[in-house]
Amino acid sequence: MTLQQITSRVHVETAHLGSNNSIIVGDDQLILVDSPHRPTDAMQWNKTVSAFGETRFIVNTDHHPDHTIGNFWMGGDVVAHRGTRERLLTDAPTDEYLRDLFARIDPDAVALVDDYSVRVPNVVFSEELDLHVPGASLELTFRPGHTANSLLAWFPQDAVIFTGDIVCEAGLPSFQDSRLANWFDAIDAVAAYDFQYLVPGHGEVADRAVVDHYRALGREVVSQVASAIAAGHTRDQACDEIRFEDNIHVDTDEYVGYPDSLVEMFQRRSIARIYDDLIEDPTLANR
Repeated sequence: MTLQQITSRVHVETAHLGSNNSIIVGDDQLILVDSPHRPTDAMQWNKTVSAFGETRFIVNTDHHPDHTIGNFWMGGDVVAHRGTRERLLTDAPTDEYLRDLFARIDPDAVALVDDYSVRVPNVVFSEELDLHVPGASLELTFRPGHTANSLLAWFPQDAVIFTGDIVCEAGLPSFQDSRLANWFDAIDAVAAYDFQYLVPGHGEVADRAVVDHYRALGREVVSQVASAIAAGHTRDQACDEIRFEDNIHVDTDEYVGYPDSLVEMFQRRSIARIYDDLIEDPTLANR
């Protein structure tokens, strides 16, 4: 646990496997942004946040397991875009998948799977939603980018933007649920906020420079795929040949990451997604 206080009301944990997890402290209630991936982290996180007050809301920035599994062990209403609720109702990880994954990333949690059930958002919105607790307000905006149901969370009191995986300081996440036009549009939307602190989906709390760096990382892999298309390479060939550095899902000094087979699947699906979008609209190579 390396909880850091970045403003008078905002605390962020960046050391968990999976998404960053944040606390916005109101006068007597809390708004949380994303929940831990590993169940053992989630149970400890619940104890940590309880020391700050009662959880009123927990916001999921998208439906991916590393943002939502921990909902089960947290208090408060779960808030997300309506597409996140739909994905969790129709396409949540199976018990078999969770057992296999936890056996690697959180062995003590394997025994918890039988009692686990996905906790879907019970407060949803389509375009915009403001969350209020005494002393703190958070503005949510639908912004497809990393997924079709991603959102941005803006805390204007302290000029903090929570981007989920729309921007990651650690590097590029998977593109498998992205559309390339939305991906770049969402980054531009982040840049339009007058923020002082950016809490990314993965990596360290950052300033404005991270937006340009992240956009450049995306442009680099898009350029590689565009070059493969120009050279006449098939989709499968591009998926075989092109890789981008994954600092999101792999082992670190602090935790065990995903198995190589799963990381490889994310890579192939990401390159395939980019390839298909560039075939549909080649001008995206110039974003």
